[in-house]
Amino acid sequence: MAMISRLTLLALVALLGSCSAADGDVNVCSNVVNNLFVPQVGNCSKYFLCMNEIAVPRECPTDYYFDARDQECVPLMEVECIGSCKNRGLSSFCYDRTCTKYVLCFDGTPVIRQCSDGLQYNALTDRCDYPQYVDCVDNLCSRNNNPDDIVYIPSKARCDKYYICMDGLPQVQNCTSGLQYNPSTQSCDFPSKVNCTVESLQRNILPFARAPPRLADIECPSEGAHFIAHQKRQDAYYYCLNGRGVTLDCTPGLVFDAKREECREPHLVGF
Repeated sequence: MAMISRLTLLALVALLGSCSAADGDVNVCSNVVNNLFVPQVGNCSKYFLCMNEIAVPRECPTDYYFDARDQECVPLMEVECIGSCKNRGLSSFCYDRTCTKYVLCFDGTPVIRQCSDGLQYNALTDRCDYPQYVDCVDNLCSRNNNPDDIVYIPSKARCDKYYICMDGLPQVQNCTSGLQYNPSTQSCDFPSKVNCTVESLQRNILPFARAPPRLADIECPSEGAHFIAHQKRQDAYYYCLNGRGVTLDCTPGLVFDAKREECREPHLVGF
């Protein structure tokens, strides 16, 4: 069915309490391993099976909710459903098991957003960030385990850390002191044989959800959701929703790409 090859935001956020959906177009199964289940925002009993980056709709039996962590339907009292938008304010939350998608909330209205170019959603800062500050690999562990073909995943945050996929979840592994993980041999090795450089700096980034929204100093379009370049700053942008707008910041080091409507590394803007 052509309908499932490209999911619209309206289908994803329908029935999200009293929230109405903003326009958008995000494939929730992009950059997700095959045979992984991801939740449907706004309906705890529905979810998607990802196959070749196509989202196939699925539904739990009556009185069961989908559990993204355990990758199965469980009694509704045993699972915490994916978050929903509060009626007021600005916030965001992770789209479980995808690493690169998140839900941006403004005054009760959700819009699904996606981080590109290898960036990942950082729940601590409410925005797309460099992978070494997030280190999410949940999108790479399939629920189908093959004991003869164990999946090893290098950490994006530390050279001496890696993951193995067990029962559909990444399990943290650490090398012995002085060694680093070598993806070529899938084992810990001497640093001289490993090409690993991870740079992370101390930062002070205030999440959107922990600060009062900064109103946009422009006149926003009266209808729909729009992401517009800031008038004076390259590292900021406006989010306009039905005539109201707020100012949002990119992660330090990123700038807003008006063509793609997202924050990106400067050398990628325009491509």
